[in-house]
Amino acid sequence: MNRKNCLRLSVFILFCLIGLQGKSQNKILLINGKVIEAETYSIGDMFVTYKKAGDSRSTPRAVDRYDVFSVIRRDSSEEIVYQPDSLDFTLEEARRYIKGEQIALEYYRRPSTSVSSAIIGAGSSILSFYALPVPFLYGVILSRFNPKPAKFQLPETMDRAIVNDEAFRLGYQKAARNMKIQKSLKWGYIGLGVGLTTLIIYGANH
Repeated sequence: MNRKNCLRLSVFILFCLIGLQGKSQNKILLINGKVIEAETYSIGDMFVTYKKAGDSRSTPRAVDRYDVFSVIRRDSSEEIVYQPDSLDFTLEEARRYIKGEQIALEYYRRPSTSVSSAIIGAGSSILSFYALPVPFLYGVILSRFNPKPAKFQLPETMDRAIVNDEAFRLGYQKAARNMKIQKSLKWGYIGLGVGLTTLIIYGANH
């Protein structure tokens, strides 16, 4: 490769690196396992304020400091925000707890919850006005059962030993349980709406 081609290649690589750097974002990792991408951020006594890329808001967004575990800076270094006390998880336990939440958010799927909730909601429509609390009560019943991280609800490459870790399991169960309740309420009230609509149409034609 001659000198001219080397220079062209060097310039091309430089522009690629600049482009990658421009696209990288700081990642605010929340205690509930979710991630917020931020162009800039500031950690205060009560809140972590941040601005997203291309954000047109004049004032920064804010999240409660106690809801934040850490910030992964764009250079891949980590700034820990979480401060454990005697009643909380240790730093590493909190990290495993959040990992459990993230795995559940990505992998936990339970189609039977949607089906059963829709059926309960539709069936309760015969109670008319008194059916309104039924999907909610069914969701409360489902919340009494903690989902377990089944084999098919975990990444294939994940070390199965972590499933037995208490902090990981608690995080997984919390996120999965919340997802199950939200799905139950959604489909329960959809079923109730469909059932009531069907009864109204049937009554109008008879």
